[in-house]
Amino acid sequence: MPNKIFLKNFTLAAKKIAVELIGTVACGMAIGLLVAVAANAFLEAAASANQYRTSLTWMKLNLGDQSYSLSGIAALLLVATTITLLKKLLKIDHWAGPADSIYAAHSENSSLDTKKGLGSTLAALIVTSGGGSVGLYGPLVHFGSTMGLALKTSLRLRISPDIFIGCGVAAAISAGFNAPLAGVLFAHEAILRHFSLRAIAPIFVASISASAFSDFFYGPSANTFNLLQVVPPLNNIFPILIALGPIFAVIAVIFMYSLRAAKTFAGKSGRYKPLLPFVAAITCGSVGVFFPEILGPGIETINELIEGDVSSGKIGALLIAKISMTSLCIGFGLFGGVFSPALFIGVAAGSLAAAAVSLLGYAGTEQVIVIAGMAAISASVIGAPITSVLIVLELTGSYDYAVAAMLAVIISNLVTYRIFGLSFFDRELLDRGIDMRLGRESIALSQRPVTTCIGSSYVKLDSRVTGDEAFSLMKKAGMVESYVVDESGNYVGKLDIFSAISASSNNVSNFLAVKPITLYENESLQTAMAKTVDFVGEGIPILSADKRYLKAVVSEGSIFQAVIDVQNTVSKMEKV
Repeated sequence: MPNKIFLKNFTLAAKKIAVELIGTVACGMAIGLLVAVAANAFLEAAASANQYRTSLTWMKLNLGDQSYSLSGIAALLLVATTITLLKKLLKIDHWAGPADSIYAAHSENSSLDTKKGLGSTLAALIVTSGGGSVGLYGPLVHFGSTMGLALKTSLRLRISPDIFIGCGVAAAISAGFNAPLAGVLFAHEAILRHFSLRAIAPIFVASISASAFSDFFYGPSANTFNLLQVVPPLNNIFPILIALGPIFAVIAVIFMYSLRAAKTFAGKSGRYKPLLPFVAAITCGSVGVFFPEILGPGIETINELIEGDVSSGKIGALLIAKISMTSLCIGFGLFGGVFSPALFIGVAAGSLAAAAVSLLGYAGTEQVIVIAGMAAISASVIGAPITSVLIVLELTGSYDYAVAAMLAVIISNLVTYRIFGLSFFDRELLDRGIDMRLGRESIALSQRPVTTCIGSSYVKLDSRVTGDEAFSLMKKAGMVESYVVDESGNYVGKLDIFSAISASSNNVSNFLAVKPITLYENESLQTAMAKTVDFVGEGIPILSADKRYLKAVVSEGSIFQAVIDVQNTVSKMEKV
């Protein structure tokens, strides 16, 4: 008999493990396939559209020996019209990006609006294809997280929603950059913000699958950046990269503050806000007439800057133009990502720094400094230093370049965090009143309503009773506090047993507690904890949202228990 029981338990356990394993692999592969196809299709569509736009010879204007193209202005005006109509058609109040994915991954009931997610990615594709000075990788990250959550509804697996989000994010980075390791790290470092055994397996499968499917359908890609210089010994470049770290941080902060300033201005524009996308289109297109390199993703220009084929004067102009036009586009409604612009700005800043260092006699370090600038500024913007170093490793195929870049990345991120915050996405959430620095537990407490606390039994009194009657009722119930309501059921106040004794044969209305602590049904556990920090008493009334009706009474202990339950849930989620 014991052998049969053991065999039965072993069979059930083995079956459970097999189902979980197959489900994990199937989930990762499904998300990897979907996101890989979509990401590569979007990136190729944007590249083809920009190539077609720049090839329109009838849009070119010749002035002397110089040729200028007006295609950027025309294309961006068409883009502004298209996404304005798209926004109205989809009834979207604002576009969604990585910040929304981060918040959803940390929310107790993870949810993302599929329509908004797909619409935002389409909007970014339209803007990027039309030459907007924005990126597509950030929207692809949100697309991946949206698709991950959408698949959860059809795959009945014991995998939490945040892991589906992580799978989609990892697949998007892996397919977009052909960097599966960076995809895994980005999902954990920037989105989930923790490492756990339950999350690593499906996210790894999704990231590797996305890379494998990209290679299968679109062919294997070579290293994105071709680097000709050999990295000097670290002891020779260590001081240089350490000194440049704060400079790169300041440039990243200027970029992020510019983005916020443009959004703030747009938010205060009132009835003129619908015109802002067209203002951005005309302005960005006009600047693009003289600096066409800032239009679109700018990958070709990044390679030119790395190869050192552009003069320092033009690089400085491109740096200023890219920062200002990206801020204008995103702030004024030409939606897109900040990752690609951050790479562009990083390479431009690194090129200027390399030119300055070369003038000081340190030749042969130019490409190392350029890559370090790219990694440092992009890491500061997205808040993922380890991911940025791995992207350098996977895009260059050079371990030495990755190690060298890590020096600038570390210093830049430290300075950026002190001045601005962890990332641009975290600052976006902070502007909405969501402080990611407080962690997953704080967010869970802010989302859990106080009504989830177990209610206590209590004595409800009519406002017309006397003190003697109130005392009798409380004594019978074995309680020292009661709650008074009028004939309409409106909450009047709180009465303790000592005040009831004092009232004696008088009406209790004049003996109620002065400003007792009260909670409201639409308040969170986090608010309840803050309100009850100095509470002394038997119970706390919970009133209706309109502050009129008594809904329940909770004890301080029940609030503490609800908080402990949240803490245990978060701890299990982040450690198992």
